[in-house]
Amino acid sequence: MFYFWLVTGGIGISLQALLLSRMMRRRAYRDYPFLFAYGCVLLVTTSLEADAFLFNRPRIGVASSFYWVADALRQALLYLVVTGLWSRTEANRKRSAKARAVFVAGSALYVGLSFYFTYDRSFSYWMTQFSRNLGFLAVILNLVLWAALMTRKAEDKIPLMISGGMGIQMAGKALGHSLRQMSPALVTLGDLILVFSHLLCLWFWWQAFGRYPPAAA
Repeated sequence: MFYFWLVTGGIGISLQALLLSRMMRRRAYRDYPFLFAYGCVLLVTTSLEADAFLFNRPRIGVASSFYWVADALRQALLYLVVTGLWSRTEANRKRSAKARAVFVAGSALYVGLSFYFTYDRSFSYWMTQFSRNLGFLAVILNLVLWAALMTRKAEDKIPLMISGGMGIQMAGKALGHSLRQMSPALVTLGDLILVFSHLLCLWFWWQAFGRYPPAAA
């Protein structure tokens, strides 16, 4: 299994680098700054995690704590990606300004309360619970976003492809972690679902920015 995880990890890091490279060449980071920031954090943390879990297993305690802190950071950035896409979707609807303010304020309140009430002396456990709550919020918001995007008659399909990719990854993460907790016999299957849903999301995003207009020379 070592070589399997090594290959899939290499594919994931390659897709992350390709996505960032395409966004930089086409200057898509100007319209999608949170997604670009998420991609940068993802590339760095994935590389560090691959080194920790594949090549430095004796220090697994440190690596585990790092994983959950990094996961909480990635979940927070995904939340910002969703809210950024929502703002773009509703940009030309003045009547939705108040609704957006309530939407953002309510989400911020949820994040703050989750951060406070999930507190535990074990920093790793705290981040685990906080990450879970952020993930739940991101799933709900992304589902609403995807439904809103499906009703739009717009030529720009990039937001829809980004939202669709996130939906695949979030569903895979929920299913994968559920299988891991159900039985030790299902841990490997859960891991596979986590990995492949993540790779599929990255591929969707990479393909999405192939539609982005090239930057002027």
